[in-house]
Amino acid sequence: MKEKLRQQKGITLIALVITIIVLLILAGVTIATLTGENGILTRAADAAERTEKANVIEQVQTDILAKQAENQSGDITKTEFREILEKYFNNVPEEIPDDLTGLELTAKEEYGGQTIEIAEIWGGEFAEEKEYIETATSHVGYYADIDGNGSVDGIIYADLAIGGSGAWNDDSWSGYEYSAVTSGLKNYYVSQTGYEGIFGTKDVLAPEGSGTDRFYVMALEDITPGTRYCWYDAAYGQLDNTIGTSENDFGQGKANTADVLAKWKAEEWGVQNDNGTYQDMWGEIEDEINAGWFVPSKSEWSAFGDLTSDLGITTSNYGTYGLSDWYWSSSQDLTDSAYGASFRYGYMGDHDVNYDGSVRLSATF
Repeated sequence: MKEKLRQQKGITLIALVITIIVLLILAGVTIATLTGENGILTRAADAAERTEKANVIEQVQTDILAKQAENQSGDITKTEFREILEKYFNNVPEEIPDDLTGLELTAKEEYGGQTIEIAEIWGGEFAEEKEYIETATSHVGYYADIDGNGSVDGIIYADLAIGGSGAWNDDSWSGYEYSAVTSGLKNYYVSQTGYEGIFGTKDVLAPEGSGTDRFYVMALEDITPGTRYCWYDAAYGQLDNTIGTSENDFGQGKANTADVLAKWKAEEWGVQNDNGTYQDMWGEIEDEINAGWFVPSKSEWSAFGDLTSDLGITTSNYGTYGLSDWYWSSSQDLTDSAYGASFRYGYMGDHDVNYDGSVRLSATF
């Protein structure tokens, strides 16, 4: 009996030792699986680090795309790129190199503190730095690239950041006034320097971002140069939005244009193109109106006319600047007449709406 008990205790002890050894082996395997070089915890930490790094890269790239979308050209400058990097990284250099290969930056703690090679984020080319204009300086007389596409669309004749008033050749019919806008204006930069255009040599301005339009612009040429149009032949005696000769209607050209175009299309004042010689102007400019252009009001033409002395335009040489003798405005005078700009005499006048005249459009940007 004693011998059997000794044998049983021996077996139990051996089993216990074996069990402990097995448990130690399993524990070692488990620890290695969790914490080894390729362990679960190590891989999880690596994955978290990669995710954190990818998130930072994605956020920076999103900001870059937003800036490119804001810039109508779709470009981004080094200054703009640096401003974005400073939002996420600590050690952004003062000068961003053209070649970003090898440039490593450390993300701020709130973005994970990762070291990231900037070439992983951006590999494009930078646009030239822009020369932004001041709001305290008038830019009347500069050329305008309204949509920032590189083409010159017109000449600026009113700057809302400054405000203005006056009269074309001090004529009582040719007065204008517009108040200064002190906030919310778009930003503008010089897109071309020393542009040689029909109105002389001047820099070209283009807009950037959103905000209120700052400038009024006159197109560089007429609608179908050399062609003359009636204002609205059949409307003679029916005009219903008349203003006085000394009344200031600066800023009303766009609304006037939309109103009369709608009435012309609906034949509210009579059939279209009733004159046997000249077409009504509204059908010829509808596409341009839909694109944002409009027929200048009386006071808007007056502001442009007041600029002509600065440009060197006189009543004898206006033709060399591509200007016609007479242009329709969108402002109604009497029930049978509309105002117009006379470059032959250098002031605003009026004519019956079945009279003929040239058409030149204006826009804001």
